[in-house]
Amino acid sequence: MRTLEVFNARAFRLALAFALAITLATTAAFAFIYWQVYTADFHRAGAILVDESARSEGASDAELRRALQLRLTRDIRRLDFVALFDPNGGLVFGNLQGAPPIPIDGQAHVVQEQPLPDSSRTREPAIFVARRLPSGGVLLLGRSLWETYSLQGTLLRALAIALLPTVLVILGIGAIFARSALQRYERVHDAIVRIMNGELESRLPVTNEDRDIDKVARAVNLMLDEIARLLQQLKSAGDNIAHDLRTPLAVARARIERALNNEAGIEQLREALETALGQIEKVSTAVSAILRISAVENGAGKAQFKDFDLGAVCAQVFDFYEPLAESKGVDMVIDAERPLPVRGDQDLMREAVSNLVDNAIKFTPAGGRVRIEARMAGGRPFLRVSDTGPGVPRQERERIFDRFYRGERSGKSPGHGLGLSIAESIANLHGFTLTVEDNNPGARFELTGAAAPASARRERETA
Repeated sequence: MRTLEVFNARAFRLALAFALAITLATTAAFAFIYWQVYTADFHRAGAILVDESARSEGASDAELRRALQLRLTRDIRRLDFVALFDPNGGLVFGNLQGAPPIPIDGQAHVVQEQPLPDSSRTREPAIFVARRLPSGGVLLLGRSLWETYSLQGTLLRALAIALLPTVLVILGIGAIFARSALQRYERVHDAIVRIMNGELESRLPVTNEDRDIDKVARAVNLMLDEIARLLQQLKSAGDNIAHDLRTPLAVARARIERALNNEAGIEQLREALETALGQIEKVSTAVSAILRISAVENGAGKAQFKDFDLGAVCAQVFDFYEPLAESKGVDMVIDAERPLPVRGDQDLMREAVSNLVDNAIKFTPAGGRVRIEARMAGGRPFLRVSDTGPGVPRQERERIFDRFYRGERSGKSPGHGLGLSIAESIANLHGFTLTVEDNNPGARFELTGAAAPASARRERETA
């Protein structure tokens, strides 16, 4: 991995932005502290000097000299300035050579460069207060700001010393995270390239190191699993279509060729053509069923969904198939709740229920029973079609809804293996789930839908 890629990574740019934000925030914090220290020391020193000068107004010259002398004696670090001038401006007492250029108003004023009595420090900032005495003289009190400026310098040095390592550590962490993220992206990219090159069994890596990326990777892997399933189903469907369509076409061709080669009469030729038409009809039925499944899966007509009574649909299917069941000696019963509101396409749902009922009657022997049940269960519409036929073996239940799949129980019964596939497609279009269970004996197909629409539910409650 190239170093330039790490520096161009989003994680590193975020770390750089974070480092800049930390730098600005730290600088602002230090600037605030710096300003607070300066103003606090200035105001504190100024307030002390103003207070001391104000208390000296009633003192005599002798008392002022003793107080000023005591002040100088206690000033071990040579930071204080004192001076007493006569009315003519002459220095009477103090450690100043001359008065600084400040107004005599009893207020604190800062002088940026003041010669100090201590020769080790030539000129430094200081704060002074000059007050006019009743005798006409001037009392001058001051204090060096060397300590304040020294503390400010210490703060600035601390900022400079602490800020650079902090920024470097943040950038280093950002580079580490950027490198890790780039390695992860490269693994994902390599997996995608392998999939694009035909390795459909490959999947995006999931490491649980990054929840966001892992969430996307899992979703993509599920999508790839579904695509692989659909491709396999498409391959199987193509093979089954070729097999199921080739047989009737071959039969039709053979009958017609035989009639022509034998120079058959009109009646024999008519019989051959009728047989050929029957085989072609099978092909047409299979193609129509395939197109029907495709239209349903693409959501055709979904915009025209409306509320209807599923119980009424079950009653209609029962009335239509009861004569067929009776002719086979199959007892057919219905237990459908009315009304049973659902939202969707009534004709499509009737087709799905019809396919389930037709399938049940087809595989139920004489003396058996087919039962249709429909009701609300847990706030959801529920429909069940059960029979007492041979049932569906457990190993076939995963494949029974595949197109063209015909299980062992199908035997030589007519059909193309598309009825259950159409029913499942219609169920999925309406938000239902279609499952098959053991009925002991026989099979039990169950349709479970989503919660009933609020409008239908209110209508049902007020009915």
